[in-house]
Amino acid sequence: MDSYLIFNIVDQSFAIHVSRVMEIREYEKPRSVPQKVEFITGLLEYRDEIIPLINTGTKFNLGKVEASENSVIIVINLQNSGEDDSFRVAIMADTVSNVIEIEEHELKPIRQDYKPPYISGLYSKDDLFVLVIDPNEVFSQNEVIEMDKILKAAREKI
Repeated sequence: MDSYLIFNIVDQSFAIHVSRVMEIREYEKPRSVPQKVEFITGLLEYRDEIIPLINTGTKFNLGKVEASENSVIIVINLQNSGEDDSFRVAIMADTVSNVIEIEEHELKPIRQDYKPPYISGLYSKDDLFVLVIDPNEVFSQNEVIEMDKILKAAREKI
């Protein structure tokens, strides 16, 4: 059985494996971004590094997540596809609702025609309907390269 963090974006619930979650924090206004990628809201300090803050509503085509008193920031750890190095991003969510246990056989596949590559499956039970995210598939290689350029430019300004 695996543990997943449930968070909400607009009117949709998503889950991410807890092993990928580094920290959950209250919303804080990010620093502005030197170059703009549509889904990057700004930059945040996380421990000894600068990381991008992703507006998940924009990234997942659900409409922009607007910051409110309930908004949270979830810092997650990602792997570059085909590489050993990892990197962190912060994602905006309207709320974090729960941590649940899901067994592998409870995840239902979604036909490839109807899902983006970063959705690994669907979990539904009672009135809970959650899309499970594969965090390593959220960003294309080009998006990772663009984020890296933004972070390098930001580091040069510091």
